[in-house]
Amino acid sequence: MIKQTWARGRKVLYLGLSLCLTATTLSGCWDDRELDDLGIVSGTAYDWEDEEWRITYQIINPSSTSSMGGTNGGSAISPPFLTFTERGSTLTEAVARSNLRSTRQLFFSHSRISIINLKTVDQGLPALLDLFLRKPNGNETLFVFLSERQASDVLEQLMQVTKNPGMGIQLMIQQESRLSSYYPGTRMFELTVALSSDSHCATVPEIKLTKPEVMDKVEETQVTDLPSRISLGRLGVLKKDRFVGWLNTEEAFGLTFLRNRINAASIPFSSDPKKEKKDSTFSLLESKTVVKPVWENDHFVMHVHIKGEGMLLETGGKVNLSKDNELTQLENNIEGEVLEYIQSAWRAVQKLNADATEFASLIHSKYPKRWKQIQADDSWDQVFKEIEIRPSVTIDINRFGLSSKSYKSVEQN
Repeated sequence: MIKQTWARGRKVLYLGLSLCLTATTLSGCWDDRELDDLGIVSGTAYDWEDEEWRITYQIINPSSTSSMGGTNGGSAISPPFLTFTERGSTLTEAVARSNLRSTRQLFFSHSRISIINLKTVDQGLPALLDLFLRKPNGNETLFVFLSERQASDVLEQLMQVTKNPGMGIQLMIQQESRLSSYYPGTRMFELTVALSSDSHCATVPEIKLTKPEVMDKVEETQVTDLPSRISLGRLGVLKKDRFVGWLNTEEAFGLTFLRNRINAASIPFSSDPKKEKKDSTFSLLESKTVVKPVWENDHFVMHVHIKGEGMLLETGGKVNLSKDNELTQLENNIEGEVLEYIQSAWRAVQKLNADATEFASLIHSKYPKRWKQIQADDSWDQVFKEIEIRPSVTIDINRFGLSSKSYKSVEQN
């Protein structure tokens, strides 16, 4: 009896395992699509023309198997990417019309960048953000850029070192943010969060071509230096759903300090405070900014404390870093430069009356009742104009290479 029961139990077990294995082989994704059926979009450009959306798609060219700038067996090489443009009264209509011209369904999940023309910002930025939030296969982590010229021109420009401009521009902004910190890259979801925050402001880097012509033919890359190149430009400031102005490199750098987004940077400065010529460079390796809002009398004061450290890269002056007073003097000179960047940035954003500094969130957090009143009165613009900043900077030179003396001081001995 026990043996019969054990035998039946084994049969049931084996049957269950067989059913599980059969179900595994029959299962699959309901929306499974073959790679050969997809057009992998690496970048998109949004322009506004004749009261319509004009969207340009940059698609990876699967038939491009050789390096750019040459021939393969006497045949012309196809470009590493293809572009085509569609129009529509809405963004979704323009995307849907792509099926009329493309043999592959557009796939946006691997998109690296989106370039937005300034006219497009003023005409339909909310619609663009709404599309990215709703689209199932959209990529909210792609980087966003502004363009003063047609955004499609930048997307059609070839690059030499990187075949795919979408990937190349992404690597460019990531490297800049990591090494220089002038322009903090802005991803699509970050743009959405910033514009819906207490400040209703965001910053987006400019992407541009260095010359008017567009290098869009493979043959044009057969030179050591392209006449026209893709380059980062200024830092654009958006307020609500409008473009309000640009910050130059120095102003953008100061804003990065105020927002505590410095990763690493090189700061040129003068070794002699009596001379305007900058003959030295400091490599800032660590930086931290703490901003504390305080209500004084009838306005807010933002106490900005910046502490950084790094190494001296070069100096053209006659200095001996083994002497504490000379080392302290160099640190003071660097601190003066950082203060100039911060003041320059603050003057610029106050002129635009745009809280790109994100001070609103800090005030809201520390003074919730006062912030509630500001919201009720709709008076943040006026409050922001009256804010005073009191910055303080502390810089430590903790490394200066193999020699404590500059070459100029050794040469004169």
